[in-house]
Amino acid sequence: MTPPPRTSSRGLLLDLVRSAGPITRVELAERTGLTQATVSTTVRALINEGLVVETGRSESTGGKPRTWLEINPASRLGIGVHLGEGSVSYVVANLGGELVGRLRTQGIAQQEPAEATHRIARELIGLLDDLDVPRSAVVGIGIAAPGPIDRTLGSIGPSPHLPGWDGFGVRDAMEAATGIPCELENDATAAALSEYWLGATDDHRSYATVYMDAGIGAGIVVDGTVYRGVSSNVGEIGHVTVDPGAGLCRCGNVGCLELVAAPAAVVAAVGGRSGDPTRAMGSIARAAVAGPGPARAAIERSAQAIGSAVVTLVNLFDVDLVVLAGAGFTDAAVDYVREIERALQTRALARRVHPTAVRVSVNGQDAAVIGAATAVLQERLSPRRLTMVALSGT
Repeated sequence: MTPPPRTSSRGLLLDLVRSAGPITRVELAERTGLTQATVSTTVRALINEGLVVETGRSESTGGKPRTWLEINPASRLGIGVHLGEGSVSYVVANLGGELVGRLRTQGIAQQEPAEATHRIARELIGLLDDLDVPRSAVVGIGIAAPGPIDRTLGSIGPSPHLPGWDGFGVRDAMEAATGIPCELENDATAAALSEYWLGATDDHRSYATVYMDAGIGAGIVVDGTVYRGVSSNVGEIGHVTVDPGAGLCRCGNVGCLELVAAPAAVVAAVGGRSGDPTRAMGSIARAAVAGPGPARAAIERSAQAIGSAVVTLVNLFDVDLVVLAGAGFTDAAVDYVREIERALQTRALARRVHPTAVRVSVNGQDAAVIGAATAVLQERLSPRRLTMVALSGT
């Protein structure tokens, strides 16, 4: 059993070696503000655990050559599971964020929670067996689900996209079925974390990821540290009112963004009927390329509505990067980037102080499931909190 997470210099140093390596002990001390003694003792422990390795020495400048440190990617593995109405996705990722294996199966819309959990556990164990993964290297399973969630209890809330799962303790049920420690994460938050772990955010220290699958949400990251809010349900922009005339949403609010911009709304706007609107978005996006017509109008309306919501998001959190992730953006990414950029350039309050870049996720539709795997790795091995960011001066 993996020991409980510890928020300490250990986590801070491990995360820095992972993201900035190869790096020396002296550089670690300079960048974190920790003493040389603390760095030396902590690094020695990380090496003994097999998490960090010495990979060579720097050229001598007159004194003793410094030793390079790097992460040992294969030393630990995280498993990601993304729960969705249309599909369930699985990935196994190593400590460097590289994918070892992946699988996608049917969704859980037609299954009772207990039945679905046992099926997911069987498929997951089968994937690990096929990959011949040593169980001792697995630190845990990260479960990504559409919000709201109760991260403390490990349960799904009254999610409009997982009807019938309200109050179900999926974390404990998965732990019992697999024998592996589990963590529950909001899927948009997981998607945001995946960008940071894979080094796709460049020098942007604070950013937002807007995630569109069946629903729409946002994840906020501050210097590699997820901002979760009080209950881990931050960034639910899909349930912000943008058009009061759009009617009552399944969440209980009126005129939500999802009612006018989510895949189901786009499909309905062109008169389509699909059991999986996210998949139908592909054919609508391709039709929109042909020129004016219902498909083009539906995509533009969705993109404009999301652009308005992103302006509000940027005004609230003052980020300089917005990443678009999830299957809902995949086939019409150019249209969404263009409309969101236009909205930010003309309407964001701080537009003359700093620009806000908009780009498509490097992880595409797998952003949430990859983020779930990296989230459990970070939570178990290098947990970070917003207070740590402030104290480290980064």
